[in-house]
Amino acid sequence: MHAYTAPTVARWSWIQYLGVLERSRGRGVASHLLRHAFGVCAARGRDTIGLGVDTGNATGALWLYEAHGMALH
Repeated sequence: MHAYTAPTVARWSWIQYLGVLERSRGRGVASHLLRHAFGVCAARGRDTIGLGVDTGNATGALWLYEAHGMALH
């Protein structure tokens, strides 16, 4: 059996909002923003990043996050 241990709060980062205007979608803007956020968080010693997502979002947000290594919890 594997027990889940929540990460220490001080090592968490949270992305409050991430949005790209419709006319700018499909250009890699959201991917760039995520990679930048991951780098900033890592530089600050954060090893876990969270965000909220509407899993029914028709814009493909869930796919984007999963493509960058994030998973539903």
